[in-house]
Amino acid sequence: MVNQVASIILAAGNSRRMNHPKALLRIGRKFFLQHIIDLHLRLGQETWVVLGSQHRQIQNKIDLTQTHTLINSDPGRGPLSSILEALHHLQDRDGILVHHVDHPLVATSTLQTLLRQHRRIPSCILIPSHQGKKGHPVLFPSRFFGDLKRAPLEKGARWVVRSQLSFQFLVPVDDPGITVNINLPEQLSDLSRISGKL
Repeated sequence: MVNQVASIILAAGNSRRMNHPKALLRIGRKFFLQHIIDLHLRLGQETWVVLGSQHRQIQNKIDLTQTHTLINSDPGRGPLSSILEALHHLQDRDGILVHHVDHPLVATSTLQTLLRQHRRIPSCILIPSHQGKKGHPVLFPSRFFGDLKRAPLEKGARWVVRSQLSFQFLVPVDDPGITVNINLPEQLSDLSRISGKL
């Protein structure tokens, strides 16, 4: 059976605080975005990548040939606007797995666990957790696609998660990478501390 959960990788932000495209920061020998793409493709995931104003710079350095690539013309509206760019093409899927490019340390096993849990409980929003802390990526089943479309752009997908508490399901994983969000140059030190666990 074909996996009907599509992966959406969000890489449209302007990275003002980093002063460098997050997609082109490095984890080991790979760029963040390439590393994340490879994680999803290895699992046979249908993979969509949403880029923003830095798309030409990124497209010159990242192999996107096995992905569906979209350009968000106004990424300043927030990450939800990028999700909606992809969701327009994915209405017939069973769910979407949303992975932000600034979370490059997520383990393959976490993606596998989320996809497996979705097959077991397909009606729930799945959020990975490590030692009691929620993290990313998050899996939204198709029943919430309408909610994502109606959510205020400034509040983002969190608005859907918080308004559907009874449909949240925390998925414990042995993966500290789900909580590591690389937004500032000084946070790059987390890569050397945790990347060995990938």
